[in-house]
Amino acid sequence: MKQTNYILVIIILFLITACKKDIDTQVLDVAAEIEKEMAANGIPSLAACIVKDKEVVWEGTYGFANLNDQIPATNQTVYTVMSISKTFIAVSVMQLVEDGKIDLSQDINKYLPFEVRNPSHPTVPITVEMLLTHTSSIAWPQEEDGINDFSYLYPMDEMPLISEWIPEYLLPGGSKYKQSIWKTYKPGEMELYSNIATSLLALIIENVTGTDYRDYCKENILEPLEMHNTAFRYINLDTGMLATPYWNMRYPIHLFNYRHYPAGNLKSNLDDFSHFMIAMLNEGVYNGNRILEKASIDRMFEMNNPSSGVSLIWRHCPGDCIGHSGGGEGFSARFELYPERKKAMIVFTNRYNDAVYAQGSIYELLRYQANQY
Repeated sequence: MKQTNYILVIIILFLITACKKDIDTQVLDVAAEIEKEMAANGIPSLAACIVKDKEVVWEGTYGFANLNDQIPATNQTVYTVMSISKTFIAVSVMQLVEDGKIDLSQDINKYLPFEVRNPSHPTVPITVEMLLTHTSSIAWPQEEDGINDFSYLYPMDEMPLISEWIPEYLLPGGSKYKQSIWKTYKPGEMELYSNIATSLLALIIENVTGTDYRDYCKENILEPLEMHNTAFRYINLDTGMLATPYWNMRYPIHLFNYRHYPAGNLKSNLDDFSHFMIAMLNEGVYNGNRILEKASIDRMFEMNNPSSGVSLIWRHCPGDCIGHSGGGEGFSARFELYPERKKAMIVFTNRYNDAVYAQGSIYELLRYQANQY
């Protein structure tokens, strides 16, 4: 009996080893699987790439940037990256920290032309770091906050300046002010993602530099990184290269901007965005041009809240991963860095869909592809 059991164990181990070898040597057709998932999820187009060290090692573009005209997506197709835009705010702030123009622990009122305080806690200062870590006590705002016009879609570049609308929403007596714009807990006490708070950071950048935030980004990030087809304004882009956003496969959305454009309206393509990823992986340098010191990147990536993964705007995810998601009317995007492995991944689509976010079917395919390098 014992000899029989021993032989059985040997057979089972042999079968397990054989099966594992078959799985390990199987090559997944990522392109075909992505196209299947796009069809299943009604995604008109998708553009993704993987960077390792200082170069793009894989790139995939699928579907149509414009369904009506049957314009295929390419690595030059420009997508709105939505909330991934916020990572450029973080980089801008850290540049000004390096220049000694901003102190993360300083009361934001030092950098603003008006005083900002939570009316429920008028003696508690809000710091720059609180804005960066979403702990300012300023609302997102979401539907339950009753500020229904905040996410209004402006045609093309017709949105108001942040200097015009922010005080109207944040300050008691402002034309758009509602008490619900402020949460009742103290600044620094709880985390709440906020498009107003991150836009307020952009206003701080404008006041400190005397330059429109969009122009500051162009001069100090986009141009050094040779991101020549990336911009906040449509007027600075070739409209023929823009991906058309869609509600679904039959209903396109007119090109738009939000009032909170610094937090969600940067537009870029794979080729350009790969330069940003390369700089973040290589201590702030792309093609010999430095946009941040290594110490500033380390501080920017430093974990603030282990339960949520938030650092300074950027978010950690399981493993050696840090990045940001973007999504809303007509677009979804996901951007991740794997600093320990000197790799990065970006994906853009022209329809909002969860498939490109963590644990989504397309996301998992792209993570699989990244692991091949």
